[in-house]
Amino acid sequence: MIKTGATVLWQRLPIHLVTTLPHVPYFSIYSDAPDRVAGIEVIDILANVSQRLKKSDDFSIYRKQQSLLEQNSNIEPWQKEAKIEGGWTLDKYKNLPMVAHAYRNNPNLDWYIFMDADSYILWPNMIRWLMTLNPEDKLYMGSVAYLNNEPFAHGGSGVVMSRGLLNATFGKEPDLEHKYDAYTQVHCCGDHVLAHAFMDHGEHVLSGNSYPYVHYRFQGEPPRFMRFFQDNWCAEVNTFHHLTAHDVTSLYQFEKQFDEEHAISHADVYRYFIEPYITSERKDNWDNVSDGEKFTKDSDNVPAEVYNTYDGCEKRCKEDSECYQFRFKEGECQLSRNIRLGCPDDNKKTAYSSGWNVDRINRMRKQAKCDPLK
Repeated sequence: MIKTGATVLWQRLPIHLVTTLPHVPYFSIYSDAPDRVAGIEVIDILANVSQRLKKSDDFSIYRKQQSLLEQNSNIEPWQKEAKIEGGWTLDKYKNLPMVAHAYRNNPNLDWYIFMDADSYILWPNMIRWLMTLNPEDKLYMGSVAYLNNEPFAHGGSGVVMSRGLLNATFGKEPDLEHKYDAYTQVHCCGDHVLAHAFMDHGEHVLSGNSYPYVHYRFQGEPPRFMRFFQDNWCAEVNTFHHLTAHDVTSLYQFEKQFDEEHAISHADVYRYFIEPYITSERKDNWDNVSDGEKFTKDSDNVPAEVYNTYDGCEKRCKEDSECYQFRFKEGECQLSRNIRLGCPDDNKKTAYSSGWNVDRINRMRKQAKCDPLK
């Protein structure tokens, strides 16, 4: 299952037709307006929601899109003129009917997986992992997020559901997709609504490194923003999120380097996407998104050179035995115990300068059994 929206369909979907989707024997594409891409149907998964919902304020975008289609107008080129904004509000209504449709049309599959159109799945890794699990078990798996203290599998990171889970939920309640209309209206996110429906049936999202061994497989970021550290270094990775079409192409080329039997790990991702672009030298106008301990003039018992000079910030990182990187701008020094690449910072007045402790990173790598750096 791929979930997308009419306003971004042509930006995000076509690249998948020649990268991720050829790996998949069965798939459906779900959106908030009907379409066809290279002969493949795009299903309007909101077509059968209640008339009450369709008349609500949340569906104003949907009604505008339908009006454009009735006039034989493409949605993307006209979305600004038609004031089609706020697709996120509409998006939350897709998850329940999408899963219901997939199960209803293919009730005997072992696994049901959905991803957003700005995500990427390393299918050989995913399939090899699922072959170690029992699809008759009630398994709901992904990257755990929280809303109102309720855990749910973050949709953008990819969600995996077993046949056993859907038999026990959508199989027993064919009308389940329509029972949470009111709940969806007052909550933000469709992936959370899906989890809430599962929780009402006694099923919860599974994570951790015991069965079913979810561990660090589901990532909600592109490689440049992923966190790398000792515990996940040799762990397999299955998904990425918040990707451009160029990112998808890069991941496809990366994946093609390996035999399908190779379990792609975080270390592999680091060597390809991160290592070539970090250095022990100062990197100005760059934010490596260090998000650990922060030092400013309001910090207690911290020398001013730490937050007022790059060298002082670098020294503070070296003094912390678990610090791998830091970022500095005048008046602020922030450390990190994760390794991240980050992105350019073009704020001319307050741009960050970033640094990495490459020697410490390499010492950690030498301790890892999966890393060829010895």
